[in-house]
Amino acid sequence: MAEHLTEEEQLEAIKRWWDENGKALLTTALLIVAGYSGFQFWQTKQQAQAEAGSVVYEELLQAASPQNPTAEQENTAKFLAQQLVDEHSGSFYGISGDLFLAKIAVQANELDLAATHLNSAIAQGPSEALRPIVYQRLAKVQSAKGDNAAALATLDKGQTQAVIGSFAETRGDIYMAQNDADRARASYQLAIDSLAAEDIARRQPLQEKLASVPAAATQDGNAQ
Repeated sequence: MAEHLTEEEQLEAIKRWWDENGKALLTTALLIVAGYSGFQFWQTKQQAQAEAGSVVYEELLQAASPQNPTAEQENTAKFLAQQLVDEHSGSFYGISGDLFLAKIAVQANELDLAATHLNSAIAQGPSEALRPIVYQRLAKVQSAKGDNAAALATLDKGQTQAVIGSFAETRGDIYMAQNDADRARASYQLAIDSLAAEDIARRQPLQEKLASVPAAATQDGNAQ
């Protein structure tokens, strides 16, 4: 009898525990299942979006590949680039769309439009690899518009260790536009010093830029 009562007491204890905790436990389990299902759905959706972006990006590359594209090919390329921006913002493809549209705007001398697209690319949060490219292009557009101070500030924001030489060359170009020969000379020299020994193709143009910098003047006004 005692054993029988003990079992009933155990069952009653289990019942009470379930009444007190069972709903919360079930809710937690359901949330875990729902969270996992949601993650799986999100992951599948992200993969589908990436694949769709890749298809449009490949189509853009094909449309933009001819050296002398027809008007129809140019319009197709612009449409595809804008599609990447509209449908894949925040990804490599969305940023690439803005970079392409900025390039087309620069070629058409529409510098304000180019700056708009480049700022849009920055707002999307480019990766560490893309970040210097976007900032450097924006700096060049800002300099072309005559806003050299903004261009130098943009370079400061976008520089990484990997692009010191490239950014130094751009700074040299900006300092030349400001008629700041000393800083231009120092920047071009830094760009040259940053080159790998085998990078002959880049060395000669940089040396030509360095040679084009006006000679520094002495205190009595004569060139050194």
